[in-house]
Amino acid sequence: MEAARILAKLSGSPMIIIGGAEDKENEKSILATFHELAGGTQARILIVPTASSMPEILGEVYRQLFVKMGAAKAEVLRVANRYEADLPENAEMVKTYTGLFMTGGDQLRLCQVIAGTLMADAMQASSQAGELVIAGTSAGASAIGDCMIARGYSGESPRRSIVDLTIGLGILQNVIIDQHFHNRNRLARLMTAVSLRPECLGVGIDENTAVILQQDSTLEVIGEGSVAIVDGSELVYNTINETQASQPFSVGSFRIHIMAKGQRFSLRDRKIL
Repeated sequence: MEAARILAKLSGSPMIIIGGAEDKENEKSILATFHELAGGTQARILIVPTASSMPEILGEVYRQLFVKMGAAKAEVLRVANRYEADLPENAEMVKTYTGLFMTGGDQLRLCQVIAGTLMADAMQASSQAGELVIAGTSAGASAIGDCMIARGYSGESPRRSIVDLTIGLGILQNVIIDQHFHNRNRLARLMTAVSLRPECLGVGIDENTAVILQQDSTLEVIGEGSVAIVDGSELVYNTINETQASQPFSVGSFRIHIMAKGQRFSLRDRKIL
């Protein structure tokens, strides 16, 4: 597979993709890293809690956290439907911030509201221009890719019925993000997702763990858990499309990498650095 097809990110701002359940009470190292990358005491942070079923409560939790860290400004943007996400004033609002944080919840709800709107366009453009650091946790992490796990089952053998894929926000190309990864035994579902879309690289991130995606398309692991990379670019056989959805399928040969804090991986070259 040509490297150019893997990831279109050789410029722009860093991203932080969080596996969920990040520390909010002690060192808060992952959230503090996002705060610093967004500008530290000069940071202007916009919290988007659209994925959450309790957006007012969760949005305020993160707003207070970033205020206490010393951000110059932290505000919650409630976007409840596509009409609101398509309002020019909300798209322009995104452009005035240095950091945007998407909370957990339901990634399908998040994308049904925001994907393909003026707000999504503003997020993408500001990120690529190097003006906006985007972070997402749990559902907010899954939604970052152009291909997204909408629903799935944990702890089952690989079969097509255990995962549903849909279109994500498209901020990151040809990468499928899964979260709460080893904590919820999700390797089989990520392998299934990559079997359906082998041009995509699967990235499974544990709780209280994150990857920082740099401008040169390298990932660096931070936090207390690990990150799994599932690479299907060299599959020698794959029966997923000839097998009934409820039946196990055969596939080989995946390349799987497990990385802990400090490890770096090149998405462009698909190798550990």
